[in-house]
Amino acid sequence: MAVGACFLPLFLLIQHLDLRQDFPTGGLTIVETAWGNRIEVAGQQATDRPGPPVGIPVILAIGLLAVAAFAASSRPDRGLTRWLLSAGAVFTAGVATTVAMDRFELTAIAGEEAALEVVTGPGMWLLALAAVLAAAAAVLAHLPLRDRLEHPGWADPAVAYADTPTPPSGVAITVLPPEEPEQPGEPPLR
Repeated sequence: MAVGACFLPLFLLIQHLDLRQDFPTGGLTIVETAWGNRIEVAGQQATDRPGPPVGIPVILAIGLLAVAAFAASSRPDRGLTRWLLSAGAVFTAGVATTVAMDRFELTAIAGEEAALEVVTGPGMWLLALAAVLAAAAAVLAHLPLRDRLEHPGWADPAVAYADTPTPPSGVAITVLPPEEPEQPGEPPLR
């Protein structure tokens, strides 16, 4: 999700223009991404401007979380995994908070006098969701593992079939009681 945040707009600053101004009808839109700003005026070609490269810390957070995922999948020792996931979650949350502060800056720039609207873009929502999921992964990494030897659960066949007459094949076979031999002098049952 953080990778998607690098390529989608983080914030949009929109000004709706009217006929009294010298611009053609339409609006002015400033799109802030992780790598810069794009200024779009209706009826004119868009202009790209450099901005604060907040994509660099996002890439570092992605790298740290990727290393944590690799450590979790390849190492049986959970100490390194816990440490990396916690560091990645805290760093991702810090990056998301730092980027979110740009909204306050844009709101201050817009002011109340101008007809400017600040909109949170999908990139910022993805970055915030990535931070929440990283924090959830760090919390789950710190939960104790169940001891599979003491509590085998449903995966142990002896436990799974202990209380049921159904055999492992899944088909219950009806077994009739043995027939009693006929005694002399009694009529056969029909």
